[in-house]
Amino acid sequence: MKKISLLWILLILGMVTSSCNKRVSLQSYYVDKMEDASFLVVNVPFKLESFFKQNLSEDEQLTVSSIDKLNLLLFRPKEDQIEKYQKELVVISEILDQERYQHLMNFRAFEKAEGTFLFEGTTQAIEEGIIFLKMGEKGFGVLRILGSDINPASLVTLVKKVDPNLFKQQLKFSFGSIEGLFSDEKKD
Repeated sequence: MKKISLLWILLILGMVTSSCNKRVSLQSYYVDKMEDASFLVVNVPFKLESFFKQNLSEDEQLTVSSIDKLNLLLFRPKEDQIEKYQKELVVISEILDQERYQHLMNFRAFEKAEGTFLFEGTTQAIEEGIIFLKMGEKGFGVLRILGSDINPASLVTLVKKVDPNLFKQQLKFSFGSIEGLFSDEKKD
């Protein structure tokens, strides 16, 4: 009887410690933030071709067709949310620092925004591309690019070819509620 009790205690202790060691996934972070009014989480409903001013090569068009969907998470803190912003920035940075996400490149975008491009999968076939954009104290955004066998070289070329003005126009057109997101004025 003592052996069975000891076995149950060890089993419960093992389950508790293993569940405490689980790290939050990017997917679960998105799901958790869907109910938080400070965040905007959307499945991007427009065609990727609308982001490019330049013509796409055959490889780039193939890459676009291998992308199944885009998920966008945006957080722009109001003046009274600076502490929350710092906390959320730490949480998202810890998620993206996990070994499962490999660094592909850093870049600059818009005015004073710093970006990082990460991926999950192999260097021959990306399963998930992640673009993390931090706009100083103005907020941050995470774009998940989900698909199968996405060519990483073509994806990097595509990211570099995205026209920021067309991207902003598409966001404003599709989501009027975030119209002021990229402007210098904060809307409360």
